[in-house]
Amino acid sequence: MEVSDNKQARSLYARKAYADAFGFGSIDVGEWRTALLVRPIPRSDWRDALGCYPLALLDRNADLKAGLEQLRAAKLVSVALVPDPLTGPSEKNLAAAFEICRPFKMHYAIDREAGAIRFSTTHRRWIRKALRLCAIEPVELRDTLGDWKRLYAHAVARHEISDVQNFAPSYFDALAKMPEVSAFAARNAGNIVAMALWVRSGNIAYYHLGASAPEGYEAQAMYGIIASAIDYFSDCGVLHLGGAAGISGKEDDGLAYFKKGFANRAVEAYFCGACLDSDRYAILTKNRAATSFFPAYRER
Repeated sequence: MEVSDNKQARSLYARKAYADAFGFGSIDVGEWRTALLVRPIPRSDWRDALGCYPLALLDRNADLKAGLEQLRAAKLVSVALVPDPLTGPSEKNLAAAFEICRPFKMHYAIDREAGAIRFSTTHRRWIRKALRLCAIEPVELRDTLGDWKRLYAHAVARHEISDVQNFAPSYFDALAKMPEVSAFAARNAGNIVAMALWVRSGNIAYYHLGASAPEGYEAQAMYGIIASAIDYFSDCGVLHLGGAAGISGKEDDGLAYFKKGFANRAVEAYFCGACLDSDRYAILTKNRAATSFFPAYRER
């Protein structure tokens, strides 16, 4: 299914209000019809730009070079982002504009026009277990915010999540006020043991975040949550599940396996980066070993 951003109203992920929720600075890039994070660079007085989690929603026909000039005029050192592979510019156009444009990871989707939705045998088994052990239903995030924060704190500790995805509590406070955000909860013995957040954007529902307590893992609750969300978003042509965890993009990653077992479509996402101020970039990377990481001065 071909999907594109609504030309009249931006998706939540592209709005400055969403970028502001992260608690950093932000910049609205008019030529791209999206907003980016602006972060201070450690041990300097300079800043750089970063695409919002989980994807940068750039207009498919965006003037990419003009947007880079806007960022350069804002005196940012570099920009790094992963455009949405379903709605954004083509790989050819990205490669023509960004000095770095390389395959990042496979993203998995349920596309109702791409053929039958057939779960893997293992997924079907875990779905049955989850639905047997848990009561799963959509909930209001504002009413279950304490449970969500508790579950996500467990996920941060379990998976050693750092950097942007170790969100400040105020980020979730902001999400709870955004009508595009939907939440699902799985209850076991009356207690919420797993939750997932989704973001609706026109014809697409994006899987945003998920988190489970130990009891939720034991009950395979997240399998039941995804199955329930597929029915709930029956009016959406595409459910974009995202890709593997972190920046590795390994298809044998547990999260990639989980998403791939639901999907009937896979699409490559690309990492894009550009140096906007070569003199400052050189100062920041002085005495650093050569690396493919970008921007190099942020590699730990």
